[in-house]
Amino acid sequence: MPFAPLKIGNRSFSPVAGAPMAGVTDAPFRQTARTFGGELLFTEMVLAASLVHAHRQTREMAVCRDIDAPVAVQLEGTDPDTMARAAQIVESTGGAAFIDVNMGCPVPKIVKSGGGAALMTDPERAERIVRAMTDAVSLPVTVKFRLGWDAESENYLDFGKRMQDAGAAAATLHARTREQFYGGAADQSAFEKLKRALDIPVIANGDVRTPADAREVLEQTGADAVMIGRGMLGKPWILAQCAAVLDGRTPAAAPDAGKTALSHFDLMEKYYGRKAIFIARKHIAWYSAGKEGGADFRKAVNETDDPARLRDLIRGFFNAE
Repeated sequence: MPFAPLKIGNRSFSPVAGAPMAGVTDAPFRQTARTFGGELLFTEMVLAASLVHAHRQTREMAVCRDIDAPVAVQLEGTDPDTMARAAQIVESTGGAAFIDVNMGCPVPKIVKSGGGAALMTDPERAERIVRAMTDAVSLPVTVKFRLGWDAESENYLDFGKRMQDAGAAAATLHARTREQFYGGAADQSAFEKLKRALDIPVIANGDVRTPADAREVLEQTGADAVMIGRGMLGKPWILAQCAAVLDGRTPAAAPDAGKTALSHFDLMEKYYGRKAIFIARKHIAWYSAGKEGGADFRKAVNETDDPARLRDLIRGFFNAE
């Protein structure tokens, strides 16, 4: 039996979303995922202060074009007024389905300034941020957070209730603490507990890598949707495969990784110009992961700054045209 769509605000989406990932989920990646049928994707984390101060690259990250719909823009910041102004900028540019607030990033540079997962240690400030944003825009505002700072201070249930009361339209839980970063197993039992505690939709994030994982999490926890992060690396088609299974359909076979890498690089060149070859290296490494001869291939990829040479390397390694 197909799973119900995810409802946020007055819109409905597939119950599988691609996670916001800094340095990964840029416009070329999102467009690549969409060629296979991926639906709901998030931008990279956008720094609200940089957006408000008209940083050109940051503004480009927050722009959502028709080809890139539906997309959610994720904002990060600690000042309620700045976050509200950033939300207004996102809304004014058009294209965003909703705005997500990053309250789960574990990176030291972010948490040292009080942002990301550090906001879970200051729930009153987190509430003020969400209230300011929901008062400032008509777009739905959602929140992504973790279990807590560490195992001794898990507060996701109370935190989730506070975000709901502040006006959040949905909650995404990454079922690890900040202390865990991305290590260890996600505590997927927390999804069910949060779902029981909240009236708004709950999106389950953590250790969902396959269609079978997606189905199991939704069946066992009652979450409204799953979010896939690292499972997308080198597999931008995984969202569509999961969506098919959750809709009761047979998923398409995985496409040719080499052809996907080539088309992905074409999109990066159009978007980034000469910088594309450097940005592409990590993606090509992910496409080649686990394949025989991959180490030598990746070494050659990292040594070239010639786009034509890069394409030849990809064709040769993957036997792609």
